[in-house]
Amino acid sequence: MSRPGWLLLMLVVGLGGSTGLHADARVIDVHAEVREESVFLDANLELSLGHEVIEALRNSIAVNLIVEAEIAEPREWLWDRRLLTDRRRLRLEYHALSRTWMVTDFHARETHTFSELAGAVESLSRVRAWRLGPWAALADKPRLLGKLRVTLDVNKLPLPLRVPALFEDAWDLDSDWFLWGLSEVRR
Repeated sequence: MSRPGWLLLMLVVGLGGSTGLHADARVIDVHAEVREESVFLDANLELSLGHEVIEALRNSIAVNLIVEAEIAEPREWLWDRRLLTDRRRLRLEYHALSRTWMVTDFHARETHTFSELAGAVESLSRVRAWRLGPWAALADKPRLLGKLRVTLDVNKLPLPLRVPALFEDAWDLDSDWFLWGLSEVRR
């Protein structure tokens, strides 16, 4: 390969890695504890917004995420028995007039404003003090399994963006289920 061709290839590969052409979401870790007779979760997510998602945000299209949590009792021959489940809705949006990014947590009924996208994504990536349910539902179970995932709420997008959001990597903000054992959540 000629030198100009090699430089062009390096430039394309380098730009592809740094501009974030693809969106991605992962659950990094989850911590559960019992306080005040209830189970509370803290979760750390890793969110990478692709170029198309950022462009949509800059054009006043909000991105809504759903964080789903479940605590189940594993069974050998049947599906796991769900003991506690909950969903938390989060929204990221950009206000062009004030040039601010807003993160809304509908579960906690809180909205936080940021001057930079990085700060907003960092805030969106931390779920804290989420009351999942009463401890009494789990107290006598010998084995417990926790599950958590984050997904893009495609139905909240404008109609022309729904099909690309379902099939393109640029909108892939759906994580796999993060599983963990809850042996450490004893009183």
